[in-house]
Amino acid sequence: MGTIHAYPTLVQTGIKPTLQWSVVLPDGETEADYAFFVREVSFPSQVVYDSSVPQAGEMLSVLPIDPGGARFELWAVKADPLIVYFLDTTYVGTYIPQATVSIRSEDPYSILPRTRADRPFHVDVTVNGMLNDPDLPPAATSVNFLHFAQSYGPAGNVANIDRAQATLLSTTPITTNGTSTYTYAIHPDTETDPMKTRGEERFSVVSLDDYAAPASQIASQFIQIWPVADGSIAGISEGETIGPQMPALTLQMNDLYPESDTWAQVYKGPHRTDAAGTIVPGTSFSNLSAVPANRVIQLNDYESVFDSDGPWTLEIVTRTPFGTDPVAAVSFTVEGLGMTSEGWRQIRFGTTANSGDAANLADPDHDGIPNLLEFAFGLDPHHTDTGSLPALQTLDGQQALAFTQPAGIKGLTYGAEWSDSLAPGSWLPLPNSAIPPEYLFHLPAGHRPSTFVRLKVSAD
Repeated sequence: MGTIHAYPTLVQTGIKPTLQWSVVLPDGETEADYAFFVREVSFPSQVVYDSSVPQAGEMLSVLPIDPGGARFELWAVKADPLIVYFLDTTYVGTYIPQATVSIRSEDPYSILPRTRADRPFHVDVTVNGMLNDPDLPPAATSVNFLHFAQSYGPAGNVANIDRAQATLLSTTPITTNGTSTYTYAIHPDTETDPMKTRGEERFSVVSLDDYAAPASQIASQFIQIWPVADGSIAGISEGETIGPQMPALTLQMNDLYPESDTWAQVYKGPHRTDAAGTIVPGTSFSNLSAVPANRVIQLNDYESVFDSDGPWTLEIVTRTPFGTDPVAAVSFTVEGLGMTSEGWRQIRFGTTANSGDAANLADPDHDGIPNLLEFAFGLDPHHTDTGSLPALQTLDGQQALAFTQPAGIKGLTYGAEWSDSLAPGSWLPLPNSAIPPEYLFHLPAGHRPSTFVRLKVSAD
């Protein structure tokens, strides 16, 4: 992105105006990667003079102004690969209005304006220096505001674009000084699908033809329009029932917006707007480039994100300056999967490793309940759950330990043991007289001075 200005814009014949210019380069590139030059075109002689210049600077024009004025163009040439960029132009004449064009969008990108095909933007046009005298030539009393559109092609970008090939969409006369704001909400259908528009829109203020000078651009700005992302989830169908093994999936994401974040998530129930789910490990992607990106992810071994059977939704979402939007989604029913201790650790601690605070025997909340029991009874390992484990109770006049295994948990064996002394080797198993997921452990009948009972949970 570059700009060039000439001061003053109204000069007498034979005077050399002052030129000021600057170029903003893409991230990671330096002035050494480019050559820059300013081209002067005099009217009506059509004499052309090119001057090599640095990335930014100031100088007097090489040629003095002819009666018809002069056009100044800023160019950049990249050596490897060879790409020529026409960056900006300005005009100086014996009388010519002054103008600026500024484009605002919801994307705060500082290098150049850009937006998405479904989002609006605003163009502020300021004109000064027009005269209000019917006896003056039209070039002193009016300018034209031009709107162009140009496609980059199905997968193209701005490199090597010939802006002379842009399509003129509208010409609006401006006859008063001041600022006007134009809002554009529907972008030109340069592709089969308007939401897949991939190109730019340029807005220019152009002077009128004069006796010695052609119409010339006196201000211009363009905005890049990038397509709306879309995607698909292959390997599972809407409404399908899956289990006990999760199918391999292919996540396809197309036209992810520049500097966007995209991920897949799951949540219970049908698809809904603005749902916050559990991110599926290995699906997060950040597009750090200045152009849209495509991404394909092969997904296997992801059952750890499901903590119970029932209806679920898998959704791809992308976060851009315009908000967080769905890219693709599929709803299905899970049966017979349940959650393993590895999956529980992934959700609760962000790791499947049986170590550190996530270890089976660790007690990160210091409530005396190790993680394995927290998992087995649906408790929170980061919150004190003292008193939440099953306790002895009297059932039909007999001491018993009764509980129901929480839904969606697998890979565990539940049991109970009793002892009348706590001595090593004195613990004896208690049979379960119920049918899992129900558990009922009765203590042996008979009077004893003391009886101790303990739960026993082990990972399969």
